[in-house]
Amino acid sequence: MQKIFFIILLTMAASIIYGQKQKIPLSPCEYGLEEAKNDIERFYALYNTHVAAIEQGVDVDYDGIDRLNIEIPADAKPIPLTSYNIFNNLVLNVKNNSKHFYLFRLSQPSDSLFVAKEYIDEGKFDAVKALRKGKFLVILQDDSLWVDRRQGYKYGHTRRDLILVENGKALNQPIMPYNTPGTKPVVKYCPVTDETKVISGIVINRSNDSKFKTYCFDIKNQYNVELCDIVINTPKSELTADNAIRITDCANVTLDHIKINETYSRTDYYGYGILMENVLESYITYLSSHSDWGIFGTNNINKATLDNCDINRYDIHCYGRDVTIKNCIFNNLYNQFSSFYGLLSFERCIFNNHVPILIESTYNAYTPFDVEFKGCIFNINNRCNYLVDARTLSNTRNSRPEVSDKNLPNITLSNCTFHLLEKINRLYMFHFTNVHYKDTVGYLDHINIENLKVHGGKVTLKVCNKDFKHNKINFPMYNKEVGD
Repeated sequence: MQKIFFIILLTMAASIIYGQKQKIPLSPCEYGLEEAKNDIERFYALYNTHVAAIEQGVDVDYDGIDRLNIEIPADAKPIPLTSYNIFNNLVLNVKNNSKHFYLFRLSQPSDSLFVAKEYIDEGKFDAVKALRKGKFLVILQDDSLWVDRRQGYKYGHTRRDLILVENGKALNQPIMPYNTPGTKPVVKYCPVTDETKVISGIVINRSNDSKFKTYCFDIKNQYNVELCDIVINTPKSELTADNAIRITDCANVTLDHIKINETYSRTDYYGYGILMENVLESYITYLSSHSDWGIFGTNNINKATLDNCDINRYDIHCYGRDVTIKNCIFNNLYNQFSSFYGLLSFERCIFNNHVPILIESTYNAYTPFDVEFKGCIFNINNRCNYLVDARTLSNTRNSRPEVSDKNLPNITLSNCTFHLLEKINRLYMFHFTNVHYKDTVGYLDHINIENLKVHGGKVTLKVCNKDFKHNKINFPMYNKEVGD
């Protein structure tokens, strides 16, 4: 008898150890989902499941749950996400008549830290004891305004950067140096691991009878995050200022097979499907999204790649470096940049009545960079018969030396095709609304065009629609008529 009892104890212990080792996920059905009497109780069932899963160090199992209706209660808190969130193609219908609210959140806190300016640029973080062992996100903010005041707005721009540090050594550099007289760095940090955090397989329908906005995902202070197979549907509404997906202070972010059907926005008032602030290394593939306002709203972006996307705009409002866009379709708007550095590359993209580059003049930050178009197709009308819309080149200078002078990018086109959808006499490399700047525009010194094809008529290639002062530009095809 004692032997049998001992065997039973061993079996139970083994089961407990095995269960802990396997980290058995929790189901919302264990936390009141099936007993819930209304949509608010179903929200709490999801919330309580996720809270318990985090406390136990396990994930949430949505197997067998195909469709749910939930409503945001007045005292709701965002549902915390675990490291591995597989929703199994759940269709989640969300009603919100309580408050503007983030539905799901993946976040961790950061701590303040002092780092000397010279260490930031040199990447020598081993001088800081807290960063000597392990992997960390180092979050930089320059408390000296990068742009004092955006023209027509009540705010300027604060530049921010993200540095990935491993065992005291920086694995990347900030967009621009910090060891300058005008820079006032404020530093925070948080530990990270190489584990990939996954959010996958969900359709979120924001109901048409909601009076408040339900933002879908809030991701902050994360390294290696993947959002994939997500659909967000938004009804026509009077609501605006959307942030359907917000990503802040993150590195190595992947958005794959995301579809955002409309946003809370109007043609005359903003609202974003994807809001990104201070993101290092973002990879956006198979994104499909269109809305009244531009789908992206981003600032402080260091190294981004878009591939096989069908969207109305990619945007870096202010401060960014190195963007590669491949196999993408752009429709009826523009791609917006300001205070951009490095290389902006378009490969095998299609522009349908779409301005490839708009330099947002309200920041007055015309920084030096290079643009290349490789194998791109431009379907153009008279509204967008130019590559770079530089808006108004004012005579006002920003106080920061880094964004004081006015520069324009060098342009390279190779193996590109222009389809003229109507009679177009001229094709401009640059287009201005107004030019007030009296000094010499810098950086731009060449425009290279190779193997250009033009169909639908003849067009004359021109540098710009308005005169501006510049050093001699090497543009062999200037004033050349090309086409059928």
